[in-house]
Amino acid sequence: MQRGAGSDRIRVRHRVTRHGHGRAWSGRAWSGRAWSWIGALALLLAGPALEASAAPVRGAGQAKAAETKSPNLSQTRARALRRARRAALEAALRQVSVPVDPAARKAVLESADAWTGAYRVLSELSNGEDVDLEVEVEVDLVRLTKRVGKREGGKPVFRLGDVGAAEGCGETTALASVVRAELAGQGGVALDGKAPTLDVALDCRDLGEVQHTYLHAVQVRVTATAEGRTITDVTTPAFATTADEALAAGVQRALTDASTELLARRQGQLRVKVQSPLPAARIRRLETAMRNSVLGVDEVEVGAVSNGVVELHVRGGLTAKALAHGLGGLALPGFSLTVVRVEPPDVLTIRLQ
Repeated sequence: MQRGAGSDRIRVRHRVTRHGHGRAWSGRAWSGRAWSWIGALALLLAGPALEASAAPVRGAGQAKAAETKSPNLSQTRARALRRARRAALEAALRQVSVPVDPAARKAVLESADAWTGAYRVLSELSNGEDVDLEVEVEVDLVRLTKRVGKREGGKPVFRLGDVGAAEGCGETTALASVVRAELAGQGGVALDGKAPTLDVALDCRDLGEVQHTYLHAVQVRVTATAEGRTITDVTTPAFATTADEALAAGVQRALTDASTELLARRQGQLRVKVQSPLPAARIRRLETAMRNSVLGVDEVEVGAVSNGVVELHVRGGLTAKALAHGLGGLALPGFSLTVVRVEPPDVLTIRLQ
């Protein structure tokens, strides 16, 4: 250790104990190439669908021994670290480029540990009593933007039902509370009402420590079903300094991804999956015909294209069954359509021919 110039405070080179082992390593050594392994393993785990969205942000935190009646250097350092991680998360929130929902921002800050699990300490000062440190945190800005951005549109299609989880996901009651808070807070489900019930199950896989980074990796899967059908099924990797923090980060990330899919299913909006859509002119004619000739259709737009299937988002006052009936009598120039499947309350599959 060394004294800082012009100060009687002692500079302590930061050392972190590797979780589950007795080995310690230097924060200075863990940088550059090793830190980049986080993204590399994430790509390996999640495949091409994973967005390269993590960005490093910094935060500083201070804590004084005098803040407690029974000073303890370890506890003082833990408070400084929590404050530094929260400061880094606040810095990330300032980078969000869309209007922010205040309640969502508050919820994110209340679960700062889940958003800042992958961090390293850049510097630490201590005189044996007080602690002053700075951290660099990898924050997923894409997921953060989705979580805190203001939302418009109709109410959720589904009401949250049972929440189940594998043993490795943690204490069931606490986990169910997190699921309710995240899915409802993000607008993916309602907590009451007469909407169809959506049951949610979590499965958590501990992947162990990541070589060269001293981070812990987990993989969390969220499966949501309604009336015997799978509504959403997402699997998300997460990384953090400890196994518990990695699990918290993984649960939060997976629930955000599930909410994103559920947000596409809102009251007043139907999803029409169009098989055999080519040539593309058919889709344009279908959109026009639906807007002009189907009572209850207010707006039609292309929402997604995947594996040769075009998904149309239809807004209005119709159910999937009512829209299927309306499409059955629709006259289309140069082609026709067949209703393949109706999946209440909001999904309809058709085929053009």
